[in-house]
Parts: sequence; C-alpha cells; structure tokens
Amino acid sequence: MKRTVLFCFLCTAILLSGLPAFADIALVDTEKNKLHLYGFFKLDAACQDGGINGLTFPRYAVAGDGSLYLSATHTRFGFKYAGTPLAKGVNLAAVLEFDFFDATTPNQMKPRFRQGYFTLGRKGHSLLFGQAWDLFSPLGPTTLMINGYLWQTGNLGFRHAQVRYAYEAPHFSAALSVSDPATAGGWSARMPVLQSRLGLKLGAGAKYQLGLSGIYGRENAALTGIAFKNKVDMAGIGADWSLALCKHLSLKGEFATGANLAYVMSRAAIHADPAAQELTGKKASSFWSELLLARGKWSGWLGYAFEDLHDEEQLAARELKKTAALLAGIQFAAGSGVSFGLEYALFESRHFQSDKVKTGQLMFSAQLSL
Repeated sequence: MKRTVLFCFLCTAILLSGLPAFADIALVDTEKNKLHLYGFFKLDAACQDGGINGLTFPRYAVAGDGSLYLSATHTRFGFKYAGTPLAKGVNLAAVLEFDFFDATTPNQMKPRFRQGYFTLGRKGHSLLFGQAWDLFSPLGPTTLMINGYLWQTGNLGFRHAQVRYAYEAPHFSAALSVSDPATAGGWSARMPVLQSRLGLKLGAGAKYQLGLSGIYGRENAALTGIAFKNKVDMAGIGADWSLALCKHLSLKGEFATGANLAYVMSRAAIHADPAAQELTGKKASSFWSELLLARGKWSGWLGYAFEDLHDEEQLAARELKKTAALLAGIQFAAGSGVSFGLEYALFESRHFQSDKVKTGQLMFSAQLSL
C-alpha cells in the first residue's frame, strides 16, 4: 500500500507540474459589493496498521486492527464578502464557510456549518460578530489531517459563536472575546467564556511572531447522585510562535496548560471525587510544533505533538493519560490549484497504569483549491 501510494503521487506530480496558478473566484465585483468563492475539493486515502479513534478524524491510537479508507468528506467551501463602508470609513466584511464532514457516513455527507461572521473595522480596530476561530491557542498545524487536526493530541482552539474586539498595529496586536459556553453545563452557569490574546511582531516583515493567550469560563456539572458543589472553572493559558528561520525554513507551534479544557478540544474534562466531596477540572498540558520547509512548488513539514493529563490523582486505572503524534509530510503544488500530498503519522497512546498503544498511518491527499 505504501509503495503504491508513493508511486501514484510522484507520477501525477510530474505529469501536472506545468499547470498555471489559480485563485479565489469573484462572483460579484462592483464598487458597492464584492463576493468571492473560496475553498477546495479534497480526496483522502489513508492506510493504518492499528486502531485509531476515528477513520476520517484520526487523533490518537486505540487498540484494534488496521484499516484502509478513501473519503471526500473534507471538501470545503466558503464565501468572502466586502460591502459599502459605513459612516466615518468603517469597513464591512463577512465570511461564511462550510464543509461536508460527517462522522456517521463516508459517502452521504451533509453540509456542516464552520464559520459565519461579519466584521466592522476602522484604523486597526475591529469588531467581530458571529462564529469564528477561538483566540485561545489560535494557530493550526500543517497536516493533511484537516479534521483530526491533532486535536486531543496537542492542538487546542476551536470555533465558537462570539463577539470580539481586536486591535492590530504593525508590531503589536490585542484581542478580547466573549464566547458562547457551548455546553449544557456552561449555559446553566449563565456565564460566557472569556478569551484574550496579546501578540508581538518582531523583525523585518514581522518574521518573528509571538503570542500569549488565555481562557476562562465556568460550568455547572450536575452529576446524578452527587450532592456536593457542582461549579467547575475552566481556565488555561497558552503561548504560540511563528518564526521565519530563513528564506525557506520556518518554525511554528503552541504550548498550553490548564484545567477543564474540553471546550477547546482537549481530553481534560471534569473529575468527580466523591471521597473528597468535590468536582475539579482535569489538569492537562498540550504542545505541538512543526518545522516547515517551502521551496518552489514543494513544501514539507516535520512535527511532534502531545497532550498529557498530568495529575495522576484525577485518573482511573487504564484511563487515557497521554496522547502523542510524530508526523512528516510533503506536498507538491502542480498548478491551477491542484496539489498532492503524502504524510506519515505515528500515534502513541499511554494509559494510566497500563500498556502503550501505537498506530502508524500513511495518508495521501489530492486537492483542487479555488
């Protein structure tokens, strides 16, 4: 399987290497309104030599046999809109984005809403209203697994409905958002989730970018049969970096630590301790980082990620304690928006007071970007 995928990848890349470049499609382009279509068609083929938590959203290894699948469920489209400025030069823009991800079926998928928001901006200041990516842990890894995305294995941050204020300067940025709690426990606590981020841009062309972000919220964790205090805080702090090391080489990644961070795609949820008569947020640390190489039509990446529930007093026997992934990939941009990628990932899961589980995955992707 590995040799076949590699052979097909190389042959197709060579045959299509002469195609021209491609860009977003302008649907409306007038003085008052501009509407562009963006997105991509994507086919993924993956072969795994062991169990995985989900075929079309691989995040960590589980016990089980290997598998092979092909899927077009990661295809994604969106619209970008810019309208007539409001009074005093306030610019208006909007984004609507959806895909066809459906974990219940491989070939009868339904459209899934991803992002939908509009912004009002003027002289570096902006207000965002709608569903967009979180401020906390804001970066994303480079990987062909665009729905697994190393979530629950080191990458945090997701999409939530929010109101956000942001300020952007040449060497500094700051943002604060008030987000939907997104869970029954969060809604009943009647408190929004607060997120913030400070960023620095250093060097010529902002080649070194650093950020510090935080999150805070609260949940009512009403558990049947447990009659003690049920309000549990969600809290976390994170750092992110994107560094241009030289012309063709860069480094990016994130580190975060906190408690009860399931809101942002962590495995750290709520821990109940009847003996101590308390509920607490499971403590976790997460990390991912990648070295990126881009030269001509070729790009490549080498990365490592992990998430560790490090407070052993909060863990039960055989509970999943640490997940980790080592990945390496290459991608060839053939032209006209067509690209082909090949990625190998090695997943490792460590269970508390139990054995490790490892799964290797080889993934091939063919993509047409608009």
